[in-house]
Amino acid sequence: MPEPDDAPVPRARAGRALALAVSTGIGLGVGLAAPTASAADVRTISRTIGEGYMVRAPGVDGTLLSRRRLVQYVGVGVYRILPPKRADELVRDEQDGQLQIVSSLRIRHDFGTFTRRATGDASRLINQTDGRQIDLLYGYLEGRNLRGAVDLRAGRQFEMSGLDFYAFDGGWIRVRTPAHLAVEAFGGFAVDASDLFGFPTFEPDGTSDNSTDRVTTPMVGAAFAMSDVKFMDARFAYRRTWSPASFGEDLVAADGSVGLPAAVDQEFVTATASLRLAQGRVSPAFAARYNLGTARLDDTSVMLSWAMTDIHTLRAQYIRTIPAFDLDSIFNVFALEPIEDARVVYEVRPGPYWTLYGRFQGRIFRNDATAALGTEPTARTRFGGGGAGGASYRRRRFAARTDLFGMGGEGGERIGGDLDTRTHVVYDRLAVDARLYAVGYRDDLVAARHGYSVALQAGGNLRIAHGIYLNVVGEQLFTRFYSTAFRAFGMLSFDWAVRGGRR
Repeated sequence: MPEPDDAPVPRARAGRALALAVSTGIGLGVGLAAPTASAADVRTISRTIGEGYMVRAPGVDGTLLSRRRLVQYVGVGVYRILPPKRADELVRDEQDGQLQIVSSLRIRHDFGTFTRRATGDASRLINQTDGRQIDLLYGYLEGRNLRGAVDLRAGRQFEMSGLDFYAFDGGWIRVRTPAHLAVEAFGGFAVDASDLFGFPTFEPDGTSDNSTDRVTTPMVGAAFAMSDVKFMDARFAYRRTWSPASFGEDLVAADGSVGLPAAVDQEFVTATASLRLAQGRVSPAFAARYNLGTARLDDTSVMLSWAMTDIHTLRAQYIRTIPAFDLDSIFNVFALEPIEDARVVYEVRPGPYWTLYGRFQGRIFRNDATAALGTEPTARTRFGGGGAGGASYRRRRFAARTDLFGMGGEGGERIGGDLDTRTHVVYDRLAVDARLYAVGYRDDLVAARHGYSVALQAGGNLRIAHGIYLNVVGEQLFTRFYSTAFRAFGMLSFDWAVRGGRR
């Protein structure tokens, strides 16, 4: 949410915005103006997405509020900036290294009455989440295989490290050694909703719109990873995000005093490992994230994929997770109990067009910590179990899929199914989609929260020309609370490229 005009601006944030703009400008200038860019490829992708529907406001009058959301995505990339090293090459070999610039910008706004009917705290929240925003999703200069061993990025980027994901403005570098070990390091500033061109996706959970969450937060990290090993991938990484006292000395704290103390916001250690055994038929994998701030293992995932034969496949996964919040959030006191989820999927392909599958899912809820605190619930938590089964049929111009599912245990019950199809017509220029979805549910905690939903969807994807697509979808919804509800969705996509230089 924008700050008041008279609010003090942290000097680090202003400098950060300037540094981001300067670094991006220099990168673009070097990529586009240097002589080596004469053979570069420039590619632009533009997508316009519109969505419209009605929602009912809480209250006895049940006022209907309209949502008219428009989102514009613009992506620009400059590829193959470095020219070929040898005269007989049309393009530079990947083994010789390459530079490229990639970026994606999102502009969104809601023109409906939804954002104009909220008051008080709700108004600030809605305007922050759904109001007019310009988001730089990513934009960086990337070097791949430079000098045969170095990869790097500079600018706004996002990373995934096992079960940890984050976005930052800064630099990242990886150096591969002959011992099949790669060393990584990165540093910069964490991205959140209050930044210039920031977006709320990577806002740490447990934060609120106050001065302590608007201070600039540096981020540093390092990692070791296996490199160029055919049968194994492994990575061990460390990441730390903190708020220096010097960056918040102009901000007002919650108690009215000026100046914010230094604080650590996030500190994680992550580890991942995966194997490819028996010529790739057996693939076990493991991932974990340890929260150094709370001294506990937040997330664990164990997976196994086994291609038993050419037509039979078995996949199993176990997940144990505890929500991770900003370290100064009160929610860290209450989020003590993990959620455990186990799934097993068996898939068989009896013919060239058919695929059948069956799935088991189990959820385990624990109350060990609450029992130790003397707040054990009166009833034991129940095991949540269920399953699903389905089939898919796929031909060149027609595909169909159906699923039936059910889940019971702690929290309530849910049962339902869906059927969806796609048909290609008019020389494959038009794809016609149809879907039927139905679900019935009952909540254990809220007696009134039970009912059903039935949705009918229809739409089409039209290829107007090469790289130009129009997608339209309409949905009619029937529920226990709505006798009828209609939603429309449309997307216009342009994808075009320009190649310069001699060939």
